[in-house]
Amino acid sequence: MGTELSYLTEKISKNDRNAFDELFRRYYPMMISYARLFLKDEWAKDVVQDVFLSVWKNRKSLDPDKPLSKYLLKSVFNRSCTYLKVRKRTQGLSGTPAMAIDEMGSSYYNPDKNTIIQNLYQADMRKRLNEALDTLTPKCREVFSLSYVDDLSNKEIAEKLGISVRTVESHLYSALKQLRMKLSSEQLFLLFFILFGN
Repeated sequence: MGTELSYLTEKISKNDRNAFDELFRRYYPMMISYARLFLKDEWAKDVVQDVFLSVWKNRKSLDPDKPLSKYLLKSVFNRSCTYLKVRKRTQGLSGTPAMAIDEMGSSYYNPDKNTIIQNLYQADMRKRLNEALDTLTPKCREVFSLSYVDDLSNKEIAEKLGISVRTVESHLYSALKQLRMKLSSEQLFLLFFILFGN
């Protein structure tokens, strides 16, 4: 997967909007799941959209040799922390115990400090996440695997399985919905981190 993402990064740096759209499709669910660990839903969407907008605006400076997944995680984390601080300041809550608790909670999910994130590749975590994937309906699991593991585009999946692109999108939506019901927000984030972090 790393080679594929490096290729996408290189194409984005050369103004390829289709490559950027593909990157957004692959990473957006993971980044939203991550941001929701410490932000309300609408705030999480704002932050993640800001991060992707920044990637596009600064596309000329992207380095294909540097892992974009880690850059996105760190950017979402930093922007989320800033967002929380600004909200607290504008609401007159700076320096309050609630503010301190929020900051402590946010720092827990810092990808540089969280021991859970640092130990993502432990066998037991992988086993739990694989078990969650195994509970998907066969078609959802197949489409999910082709998309997130084999790196196929929705169009490629549709051609491979002889179904419409809309049906592929429906299966992906259903797979993510089922996973959200079976996994905690943190576990869902870890699932995507494992899939994208290699």
